[in-house]
Amino acid sequence: MWEARKRGVIFDVGHGGGSFVWRIAVPAIKEGFLPDSISTDLHTGSMNGGMKDMLNVMSKFLVMGVSMDDVVARSTWNPAREIHHDELGNLSVGAPADVAVLKVETGDFGFIDTYGAKLRGNRKLSCELTLRDGKVVYDLNGITRPNWETLPRDYTGDAIAPVPRKRP
Repeated sequence: MWEARKRGVIFDVGHGGGSFVWRIAVPAIKEGFLPDSISTDLHTGSMNGGMKDMLNVMSKFLVMGVSMDDVVARSTWNPAREIHHDELGNLSVGAPADVAVLKVETGDFGFIDTYGAKLRGNRKLSCELTLRDGKVVYDLNGITRPNWETLPRDYTGDAIAPVPRKRP
């Protein structure tokens, strides 16, 4: 794999439903062989299996000791460069304002590989807020929303929540 990387081969996790096992991933990470990019290969079999979603895959790399900076770069900027779309995966001036605000949760978590083996971890990522092209499209805990006690009487809401009816 090291020789292939020297030749320019790009290594992507592409977790999916059958291509991620702890007994390969953990030793590779310990030897310093990180994937160039982290992705999901999302389909119904993988989302209902060990892969689940992108945040779960990213969390697996945190649990294996990969830094948050590396996990984020390998999930955003690196894949954008690999598909020759440098306008994506970064927050540079002029780039689309696509942003995920993530939270590192602490606790006792189990992460499953495609063979059904478990690795325990004490951190996992969750999404608090998502912006697509600068607009809020997901707000788990209402951090962008007005407090009900200070809500103007003529407030009509916006696109991410049901629009309340006009109050008399």
